[in-house]
Amino acid sequence: MKTLFVPLIIVFLICCKPTEKTGSVAHLENTYWKLSEMNGMPVITPADAKEVHIVLASADGEKQLRGFGGCNGLGGSYTLAGDKIKFTTISTKMFCESRMDVENFLTKVLSEADHYKITGETLELFEGNTFLAKFESVYLH
Repeated sequence: MKTLFVPLIIVFLICCKPTEKTGSVAHLENTYWKLSEMNGMPVITPADAKEVHIVLASADGEKQLRGFGGCNGLGGSYTLAGDKIKFTTISTKMFCESRMDVENFLTKVLSEADHYKITGETLELFEGNTFLAKFESVYLH
């Protein structure tokens, strides 16, 4: 019985070993990008607040930016050339004391960013060689 049992275990282990996760790769456009890192620190969304995020989409030949900065809605446009990106943003101007640091950070990043990199489900924005911010894709159900 033992001589049959050992080969069965070996076959089971070979057949059932975990495979490398292929996962999906997010696309720059038509993805909900949640701000996940600010100045090297994780961005934590308070329980009673909306997530800070951006969504980039092409509509009728125009590239549109929309999102939320933590207090105010964001809108605007962007241009692309390869991995080069340039944002033009507009927003409402309410003041929310507890979230203005995150919102000011996001609007500064969007005004300074000149290129991006997507790795898996992560979007990183840069100005030259300087890393500015990290976003994670969120899939809405």
